[in-house]
Amino acid sequence: MTVDEALAIAEVVLDGKCLNDVEQLIFRQCWEGRCSYQDIAQLSNYDDEYIKSIAAKLWKQLSDAFDEKVKKNNLQSVFKRYLRRNQVNLHRTQEIEVNLSGANLTGATLNLASLSGTRLLFTNFSEPVSCQQDLEQALLPDHNTDSPREIIKSEEEHQQIHYNSEEKIYLWNNFNFHCEEQIKIAEALERANILFFPNAKVRLTTPEGRSNQEANFLIFYQGKWGILELLHPNTAKPEDRDRLFETQGICIIHYYDYNRCNQEPDDIVQEFIEILSQELS
Repeated sequence: MTVDEALAIAEVVLDGKCLNDVEQLIFRQCWEGRCSYQDIAQLSNYDDEYIKSIAAKLWKQLSDAFDEKVKKNNLQSVFKRYLRRNQVNLHRTQEIEVNLSGANLTGATLNLASLSGTRLLFTNFSEPVSCQQDLEQALLPDHNTDSPREIIKSEEEHQQIHYNSEEKIYLWNNFNFHCEEQIKIAEALERANILFFPNAKVRLTTPEGRSNQEANFLIFYQGKWGILELLHPNTAKPEDRDRLFETQGICIIHYYDYNRCNQEPDDIVQEFIEILSQELS
């Protein structure tokens, strides 16, 4: 098992929680046998006491998740026991497959994860699945159905999807998105080397008091802030919310149709950056 495979399993066990950069650094170094916090601190330019503190919290989270003591020098053995205990098989394709033979999945949550970094899938089952049923048909119903059991697989190499009975959450580079069109824009901004905050949540003062507000893409370019929003057809613009942003000095707010965001994301990003540039001149 590689360290990347172990990190993917850890994310599943931690209910989808991604380890941050420092936690991943500690995990990777300890997995490879370099368990000295002083050495890890030197690699990261962090204080060794800070590394030790973060590591202690990480081992506590993993211990709770695995239901056994996790320490810096027993990571590999804990993960191997987890795989055996849950009848998980690692295939050459690096896909984790859980053996469900004879299992009644009533009220259970099934987690499947591809360890190649391509996708992480979650689905909730409200009905029992017998071992006599065709497993593929049970887990992958017709794509035209509206059933909450539907599993959607990502076509993007780095894109991941979480799915439950209420909504889909698309993961891209450890950011959550609400739809594939948002990911298209994020990828276009990435290609353009633009600093951006996806689905940025902020606290603002409103006439009714302080409240949370969210922008699809809060973009910073050459000293100027702007907001790029995706707009569903037949959906009204949230003008009251936009006025709140304008009172804070973010006056450049432009909306783009979802279909165009899907088909022309690079053109949209270029148009938006040109608008910001014009405002700067």
